[in-house]
Amino acid sequence: MHIRPLIFIALLLSGLVGAQAANAQSWKPARAVEIIVGSAPGGGADLTGRVMQKLFQEKLVSEVSSSVVNKTGGGSTLSFVYLNQHPADAHYIALTLQPMITGPLMIAGQITYTDMTPLAHLINEYVGFAVRPDGPLKTGRDIVERLKKDPTSLSIALSTALAGSNHLATVLALKAAGVDIKRLRVIVVKGAGEAITGVMGGHFDIAAASAASLIPFFESGKLQGIAVSGPRRLSGAFANVPTWKEQGVDSVYANWRGVVGPKGMTAPQIAYWDGVFARLAQMPEWRDELAHLLQDPVYLNSRETRKYLDSQHQELRTILVDLGLAK
Repeated sequence: MHIRPLIFIALLLSGLVGAQAANAQSWKPARAVEIIVGSAPGGGADLTGRVMQKLFQEKLVSEVSSSVVNKTGGGSTLSFVYLNQHPADAHYIALTLQPMITGPLMIAGQITYTDMTPLAHLINEYVGFAVRPDGPLKTGRDIVERLKKDPTSLSIALSTALAGSNHLATVLALKAAGVDIKRLRVIVVKGAGEAITGVMGGHFDIAAASAASLIPFFESGKLQGIAVSGPRRLSGAFANVPTWKEQGVDSVYANWRGVVGPKGMTAPQIAYWDGVFARLAQMPEWRDELAHLLQDPVYLNSRETRKYLDSQHQELRTILVDLGLAK
């Protein structure tokens, strides 16, 4: 006679658990989403953010509006500070840039990746090196020979910080070529656009920037590409730009980009963004845009991204110690 009440109680508890489980997966944005980018408009991160925002608005997060917010300064540090001013608020997400790892390794107290919520790893991209087409530098070997004789003889403009992707791609290639990288004249600017216009205006000799940000200037003939950090030649506007390896320099370097949220995000919020980025990674429009921007799609979910960032922390720390930029 006691079986039926027990069955009733079991069914009731089962229903409550089921309702809780369903509710746990029910988080969705209730207001506008901000995609925070730590570099100025026109750079590789900015271009990626704007492609993402377009697809959010059209197909993925269409229930609310979304926008790209540029927070420059401190090698993307300010973008992460701004992100974490909204703890546990999944309406704010930020593109990952390597300074989120390298910055704290060089300067104690900076916000680091463990202070945020990893959400996705999305792409690898490569760094291009550009000069004025009417100048004396025509190849990567020209740069190497000049800098081996006098490391201070050329100015190299790059964004957005020392030990950022553009800087690491530069110094690792030149170190492999035998240049004294500690004596280089490196000028850090806020965004790729500033480095590019500075070279076109004759203020800098070389711009090191994401391949995507250089495309229109190669196509218009305003800049000439002399090297790329990738393992192979890129397509389109970069088809005639040789890799460092092709020019006798044993160096390959890939930058990565992903997405983090603020500290304190809940499991339902993370699950929501896992679903969004898993769909984004498979969209033909996304993959086509990445191909146009000369970027390789490499998707990892939130859990896998945490492991990837842990491994990058160890790898980048080793590089910075070798360069004398960290202890």
